Amino acid sequence: MATETAHPEPKPDRGDVIPESFAVYVTAEWVHVWQYRVNVSEPDGAWYFVETLDRANDPKLSMDHASPTAPTPDGYWIYSRTYDCELDCE
Repeated sequence: MATETAHPEPKPDRGDVIPESFAVYVTAEWVHVWQYRVNVSEPDGAWYFVETLDRANDPKLSMDHASPTAPTPDGYWIYSRTYDCELDCE
């Protein structure tokens, strides 16, 4: 499903988030997914890169309580409580 393992830029900058929630960055070509996690090494929480999806594969995203940000020339963020993806498997 993922097309790369190194995390892309930009990284989410929102800090007032619920643990285990997601940030999805959408560009013309890609969808980059991050998750906010709390663990022993980051007790206050941190954003962790999950995957990058190629928009040419027509990913279908499902999110709950999604909050989009204003678009920029490069893309836009969607912050969501949940995230699930299904790809067109042709």
